[in-house]
Amino acid sequence: MVRYPMWVMLGIMSGLLWGCNNYLYGVGASAAGVGLAVGIGFPLACTAVNDMSAAIFLLAVNGLRGTFRAIRTVVSRSGFFLCAAALLGGPIGQLSYCLGILWAGPTYALALSALYPVVGCLLARLLLHQQVTLRMGIGIVLAVAGGVITGAVPADRAPLLLLPGMACALLAALCWGGEIVLAVRGMADIEPDLAITLRECISGMVLLGITLAFFSDDALLNALSAAPLSFMTLAAAGAVAGASYFLWYAVNRAIGCARGMATNATYIIWGVLLQWGIAGAEISGQMVVGCGLVFLGVLLVSLYPHSE
Repeated sequence: MVRYPMWVMLGIMSGLLWGCNNYLYGVGASAAGVGLAVGIGFPLACTAVNDMSAAIFLLAVNGLRGTFRAIRTVVSRSGFFLCAAALLGGPIGQLSYCLGILWAGPTYALALSALYPVVGCLLARLLLHQQVTLRMGIGIVLAVAGGVITGAVPADRAPLLLLPGMACALLAALCWGGEIVLAVRGMADIEPDLAITLRECISGMVLLGITLAFFSDDALLNALSAAPLSFMTLAAAGAVAGASYFLWYAVNRAIGCARGMATNATYIIWGVLLQWGIAGAEISGQMVVGCGLVFLGVLLVSLYPHSE
C-alpha cells in the first residue's frame, strides 16, 4: 500500500465534503420548508433535488473527461451490483431514513442509522472477505458511538410511531451498509467515476419520480418558484455530494470498506465545525466527547497496516 496515506487523506476529504453537503442541505431544506407539503413529501423533495443535482454534476464532469466511452462495461454482472447498490442506498435507504425521522424522531433515527459502518464491515467480511482486525473493529465501534453521542438530542415530545420508526431507521443502516459492499463488488470491473455517476442517476431519477407522486400537478413547480434560493442551495449541496460520493466509492475500493467508512465518518466532526464557524452554533460538551470518539475511532482504523 504505497499510496495508503493518500487514500486515507482522500477518505477524510470525502468526510469534509459530506459535512459541507449536510450543512448546505440543512440550510436549503429549512428555507424550502415553508413552500412544501408537510410530512414525508418535504424531505423526499429535498433529497430528490440533492441527488439529481449530484447526477447532473457528475454527468457533466465525466462527459468532459470522456469517461462514457467505457459505458458498455455497465451492461454486465458488475453493473447489476451497482444498480442494486444505487437502489439500496438511494430510494430505499433515504425513504426509510425519512420515515424514521418522521415517525420516531431525529434522535432515534440518527442513533440507529449511524450503525451503517458496523453493518458494512460485517457484510464486507462475509461477502468480500475483507480483513477486519480487532483494532479496526474497536475503531469502527468508537466512531459509531461518537456519531450517536454527537447527534443525540432529547426529544421535545413522544415519538409518533416509535417502533415502526426505529425499524425504518435500522433498515436505512442496513441499506447504506449494504450499498457500499455491493458497490465495491461492482467496481471490480467498473471505474469509480462511472460507478458513482450510475448510482446518482438511478437514485435521483427514482427519488424524483416518488417525489412527484406526493405532489399535485403544479404543487412542486409552485414550491420551486416560491423558494428559488433554497433550491439553488440544495443543488449546490448535490454537487458537493457527488464529489464526496465519488471519493467515498474510490477510497472503499482502494483500502477496504472498514477504512473507507471510518474516514468518511469524519463528516460528523466537520459538520460540528461548520455549524460553529459559519452558523455560530454553540459546541456543547456532549459534541466534544462525540467528536473525540469519532477522531479516536478513525485513528485506530486508519493506522498504517504494517502487518497487512
